[in-house]
Amino acid sequence: AKEHIIEEKKIMEKFFMALAKEQSKTAYGYEKVKKALEMGAVATLLISEALEEEKVIELETLAEQMGTDIKLISVDTKEGEQLRDLGKVGAILRYAMEI
Repeated sequence: AKEHIIEEKKIMEKFFMALAKEQSKTAYGYEKVKKALEMGAVATLLISEALEEEKVIELETLAEQMGTDIKLISVDTKEGEQLRDLGKVGAILRYAMEI
């Protein structure tokens, strides 16, 4: 369990660093992330465990079709709480784009 939390924190740190330095290489919020997934632009999909089940299934299906890495993020960490507050879903993009 501890290793899983460390991995979660690392991927969330990567997301927040990209958000701070290269905002055009990130997306967050259900609609923006879904659009980026449909365009094949998402390298890593971050899904909060607080997201509704039907939306999780929809995003995971899209991600699998595009070969996207999927990470489920708990709300047990500060980073997980931040993702929940950002709309429960985030993405690290393969390339910069405006969504």
